[in-house]
Amino acid sequence: MDLQIRLENHWLACMAAAGGGARVTRMAGGLVVVNATAPGYTFNFTTLRGVQPDRLATALDHGGMLLAEGGRPSAVFLSPAAGDLPGLTAGLAELGWRRLSRQSVLIRDLSVPLSQEMPPNVLVESVTARLLPQWRKTLVDAYEVEPLAGRSLSKAWSTILSAPGDGASARGYLAWVDGVPAGTGLLWSQGGVAGLYCGAVLPARRRSGIHRALLLRRLSDAWQARCALATLQTEAGGPVEQFCVGRLAFSVSHCRDLWVPGETTFIR
Repeated sequence: MDLQIRLENHWLACMAAAGGGARVTRMAGGLVVVNATAPGYTFNFTTLRGVQPDRLATALDHGGMLLAEGGRPSAVFLSPAAGDLPGLTAGLAELGWRRLSRQSVLIRDLSVPLSQEMPPNVLVESVTARLLPQWRKTLVDAYEVEPLAGRSLSKAWSTILSAPGDGASARGYLAWVDGVPAGTGLLWSQGGVAGLYCGAVLPARRRSGIHRALLLRRLSDAWQARCALATLQTEAGGPVEQFCVGRLAFSVSHCRDLWVPGETTFIR
């Protein structure tokens, strides 16, 4: 459980750094992240911590109020760090909330370096100021989001590169194939834990070793920086989880669920 809480805190700090920094408010039973410049559930949410099921409704109301004050819809991330996971899950369902998505939080021990070689057809570069516009465009195109959401998303993530937060460091990566940008990655490190974010590949370039190359480069850089652990979150049971667990020696630490009220639809 201590490791799960550590990983949840690491993820929370990264999400709060997006867009130049969010307001993080502690309350009874959790924390609320409200980002004035970065919309969407990724950067605006309540995360439950140590709340009893009989106090769940109060925590949801308090978190929703703080989010509404910032012009954001209610959303809750639920992980084992919340406490009574079965009781809280049942309580959310009874209150009319629904699970919108499930992430697997993956971890890998970095005490030894990777022995795998980079795919020979892929060049992965660290993102400089000159490459930042291409990195942002490639990220949006790879995520396949509409332009307005894409601009907000790329701005939120690119801000982390210049302002990663207290005690943290960040580096972006751009993958090239045949001289053309094809994929992105981001390495956000704090407290000896390396978070792998923004792993995205253009639709036409998928299944050609680009995602693997981006993962290997970030893992190698994290190992050289003497990080103890690498972590990432991805769709539970999806292809990225299967690849990382099966080929790169990751394991599943825990799952993190996104819950929203009623008929709310997905907002990036």
